[in-house]
Amino acid sequence: MRLIIAYIVILGLGHAEEQIVPSQFKVELIKRCEVLGLSKEPNRKAEKIYSHGHTGSCVQNLGCIREITQKELDTEHNKTKRDFLAWKYPIWCKVDSDGKRGWVRKQFLADKPCGEND
Repeated sequence: MRLIIAYIVILGLGHAEEQIVPSQFKVELIKRCEVLGLSKEPNRKAEKIYSHGHTGSCVQNLGCIREITQKELDTEHNKTKRDFLAWKYPIWCKVDSDGKRGWVRKQFLADKPCGEND
């Protein structure tokens, strides 16, 4: 049910892209030589789309989702289980990287302002 609601929200984002905050993310990959790998769907096993995005480049934010609510995480008092749930259900953001659209885990994106030279 949560997944259906998340997709409905994503479908509605096409009409409200100017209201998404932040409107852009700065890419922060683990290794500086990596390129941003986008997923066709918001899951780790989905087919990848490779972009030219790299650490320090900017991508357009098209919306983020998570299959578990923050309230559900906050009510879990066992820290180990809460950390596991946060890992199992990461935040996925749909982004546009130089015309290529796909999903990326939020852990690779920073809410930092993008410079004009990016």
